[in-house]
Amino acid sequence: MLKGKNINNLKINEQFNLLFFIIANALMGIAGGINDSSFNNFLDHTYKISAFMRGSLEFPREMPGFLLIFITGLLFFLGDLKISILATLLCSISMIGIGFFAPSYFFVVIWLVLYNTGTHLNMILTSSIGMNLSKDNSFGKILGKIGSISTAATIIGYLIIFLGFRFFGFTYSLSFLMASIFYFIAVIFLFPIDYKANAKGFKFVIKKEYWLYYVLSIFFGARKQIFITFAPWVLIKIFKQPVSNFAIAGIICSILGVGFRSLLGHLIDKLGEKKILMFEAISIIVICFGYFFTGFIGHKNIALILAYSCYMIDNLLMAASMARSVYIKKRIKNEDDLTPTLATGTSMDHAVSMSLPILGGLIWSIFGYSYVFLLAALLAFINLMFVRKITPV
Repeated sequence: MLKGKNINNLKINEQFNLLFFIIANALMGIAGGINDSSFNNFLDHTYKISAFMRGSLEFPREMPGFLLIFITGLLFFLGDLKISILATLLCSISMIGIGFFAPSYFFVVIWLVLYNTGTHLNMILTSSIGMNLSKDNSFGKILGKIGSISTAATIIGYLIIFLGFRFFGFTYSLSFLMASIFYFIAVIFLFPIDYKANAKGFKFVIKKEYWLYYVLSIFFGARKQIFITFAPWVLIKIFKQPVSNFAIAGIICSILGVGFRSLLGHLIDKLGEKKILMFEAISIIVICFGYFFTGFIGHKNIALILAYSCYMIDNLLMAASMARSVYIKKRIKNEDDLTPTLATGTSMDHAVSMSLPILGGLIWSIFGYSYVFLLAALLAFINLMFVRKITPV
């Protein structure tokens, strides 16, 4: 009888662990929605930077992602959960710094590096902790569930920005303060989670049998960074879109993303990660040509609709990164290797994403923005060739 009660208590504890983790990620989603929908406009309105400067900003901004293999190695003794708490707290502090303690562009860069250290750590820790909290090996399902709820939560962040800037005279400082508060509340929900960490000290994992995962990570980094850097910059610089319009686009993406992430997680488990990653690569090629042709459409409204369509579909397809995490989870031979391997993949993707925007900024300055997306289409095609090499487990 006592044994049965212990089992029931264990199940309840596991349910609360997952619930608190999901709530924490939802709160991070709200904070991320606030930041994502306002930061590019903040840069443009406050510092009037050029396309080349915007591309160059990605080098320091993405440096934490490149160094992630070393950062997680140094912090490995803490375990996944404590690192996540530390990372989320760093996000909260950095938002305050950007909003109130950045008297010049230089200080924005410093705070941004610290902020992205936190977000990049949580990028891999959400996958690692989430999959380890899954008890039935439905890794795609659990990541899809966490991602869907987090995506739904970003709607709140986007609504805060839309309503605040459209009707209540919000400032950028106030929006960053609110993001900081949501990150801090997320920290509070992470603390009670009973998560058995594998804290064994300094650890790197680079193994030749995982070479394809590393390659896929590199090409994901290239594709991701062109979207993050230049897709919103096209809308801001070419089509003069205000921050409230980005909030509306974010709301639409989030509403669509809730169902899309759940569906994608289910399809990863059902169809396998190879088919999902092939679908992503082909879709990205089509989207890149869509961005390209916006520069040659004479009717501005049609070009704007096409640009926003590409932007939102591109945003949705970011969820396919779950398939890469599931791919390596299925092939990992030692559970202790999962987080370090995810960190290695993220560091390799950032080796490209740090430098590629500088090249993109030069291409934009010399040839025009359309040709940046021709480069992205080429990279997506090469990625497709490597995705075809995935073999089922």
